[in-house]
Amino acid sequence: MRYIPRQITDRLLASPKNKATLLLGARQVGKSTLLKHLLSEVPHLWVSGDDPKTCSDLSRLISPTDLKQYIGDNKVFVIDEAQRIDSIGLLLKRLVDLQLDCRIMATGSSSLDLASGVFESAAGRIRAYQLMTFSLEELTKFFGWGEVSQNLSDRLVYGNYPFVVEEDPFEAEQNLSMLFQSVAFKDIFSLSGIRKPAGFTRLVEILAYRIGGLCTVDSLAKECGLSASAVENYLSLLEQCFLIKVLPSFSKNLANELKKSKKIYFCDVGLRNAAIGDFRPFSTRPPEEQGALFENFFIMERIKFSLYRNPLTRHYFWRTKNRAEVDLIEVNNQQMTAFEVKLSRENVAAPPSFLNAYPDADFFVVNQHNLQKYLLEQH
Repeated sequence: MRYIPRQITDRLLASPKNKATLLLGARQVGKSTLLKHLLSEVPHLWVSGDDPKTCSDLSRLISPTDLKQYIGDNKVFVIDEAQRIDSIGLLLKRLVDLQLDCRIMATGSSSLDLASGVFESAAGRIRAYQLMTFSLEELTKFFGWGEVSQNLSDRLVYGNYPFVVEEDPFEAEQNLSMLFQSVAFKDIFSLSGIRKPAGFTRLVEILAYRIGGLCTVDSLAKECGLSASAVENYLSLLEQCFLIKVLPSFSKNLANELKKSKKIYFCDVGLRNAAIGDFRPFSTRPPEEQGALFENFFIMERIKFSLYRNPLTRHYFWRTKNRAEVDLIEVNNQQMTAFEVKLSRENVAAPPSFLNAYPDADFFVVNQHNLQKYLLEQH
């Protein structure tokens, strides 16, 4: 497969050398491919947490002498799938404190604090970055907008994982299904020790069928036969393993605004479709499902857009008890940008109650004909 440049590259290269660089992201989003491309002409040592022997060897490296001998003269030391290594946080701390002439890098397919408390153990010694599936902007820079827009319906079914972008549909479906099973059941189960897999499976199915739907922890708990605390825990696990994105409701304590409700999207629509085994062509789906998939797709693309430019941007939705609603709210440095997402419609006005509450907010209507305006340019 051809190498498609990633937007995060410059930020990785500019990462401070006196800190460990963490590259986080879901399995198979291209973390290893990106680092191997960057290090192709640099002497480096590459180890993987997926290898039991490596895990055992690294866990025994305690003294500075042992660590220095292990790394040797390499200019970069990469620990791939680092969340599988016991006490990885302490190991990274020791490596950084050695002040070697060697850049320390690690990747993880789940948030490393979930597995090891790495951010607590190595506080102040880490710079973390997140890589997501291909953004529409990355694909456009490589293929051109004409080809990307022509294949938009495929992206709305198969998503943007690197291994599906240039694959035929049959292979894409098989690989997406295997990846979903691995992430949702193998990785999460091994990291969390889930005791009620039936309830967890039911929760994932509900989320997949109702992407972008309004929900509360209590309502999900009742439907799944789980406690509210279990649902909270499962949602956190799913988000930390980069399967879903939870959008809270935006509220400034106005009496009429919702505060406890959430909207939940899949980080990639291809994995959403794999979760329910539905890879029907986009054009054959009911209009409401088309709209939900497009909304999920755009919101995650916009999150990628912010992640690579303004990573401190926060994302919400907005809704009142009277059901006035805005699909996506972005807040950065007290500036609010609002998006209403409609697959085909253009003549959609902002809710008067929203404009009254937030008169300084920018408001845009996004559809399939103008989405590139909000994903390829700064707004």
